[in-house]
Amino acid sequence: MSFTLKLDNSRILKVITETLSSIIDETEFKVTPEEFIITAMDPSRICLLKLTIKKDSFDDYVCSKESKIGLNLDDLDKILKRSAPNDSLEIDFKETDQKIKIKMEREGKSRTRTFSLALIDLDMEEIPMDNLLKIEYAAKWVIDTVFLIEAIRDAEIYSEILNMKAIKDEGLLFSSTGQIGEMEYRISLDDLIQSEIGETCSGAYSLTFLKAILKMAPITEKLEVSLKTDHPLKMSFGLLEGGELSYFLAPRVEEADFDDDDDMDEF
Repeated sequence: MSFTLKLDNSRILKVITETLSSIIDETEFKVTPEEFIITAMDPSRICLLKLTIKKDSFDDYVCSKESKIGLNLDDLDKILKRSAPNDSLEIDFKETDQKIKIKMEREGKSRTRTFSLALIDLDMEEIPMDNLLKIEYAAKWVIDTVFLIEAIRDAEIYSEILNMKAIKDEGLLFSSTGQIGEMEYRISLDDLIQSEIGETCSGAYSLTFLKAILKMAPITEKLEVSLKTDHPLKMSFGLLEGGELSYFLAPRVEEADFDDDDDMDEF
């Protein structure tokens, strides 16, 4: 088993790795002859994600047989942070080495840098992604990431939770409540790029996990959000230069004696 992946612009993989490393510590890279896949669940089982980048989205892609490798994302993030935006990035793996090699090369320069990163053994838990992908959502919309980031920043003044409501024939309502007060952020249907809100739906979600995944904003071409009462929030990121990320976030259940330290529902 071996593979070579190359991107002429390191920015895409840098942002992906930085984002994922803020959510999960370790993950498995699955490289097939057709696509590159990461499927992961955070340790607290609050969020699930699946990243897929097709072969054609890479500038060079060599893989004749499926490979699976375990990596520490924090260590990979440290290495990729050493690349500049105009560096090309090449990742090589040979089964006999039990490590990956990461080569950075600047356009028009003869200078190259090569890093290696040891693989880790992972006992991967079965992730119920297929079941989540089958959920029919009653409300979904395409939104500018700027609006969502703004709502999150407003909400964290008051709480660690963002309440989200999709209102049929009206639009969206984001809100947050705390000891010092509350906030509401309303977005009309006209402010959304697309919308299909068949019925009014609502949910409460962790700001920590929303903030983490929205680090993807700089490389997001299209963000579709899907909401269904008492179900995980679904966020589908269409990435620049190809790639899709599906992200599911479990809802927060508020009890009568609610406080900010209550645990969220798990998958």
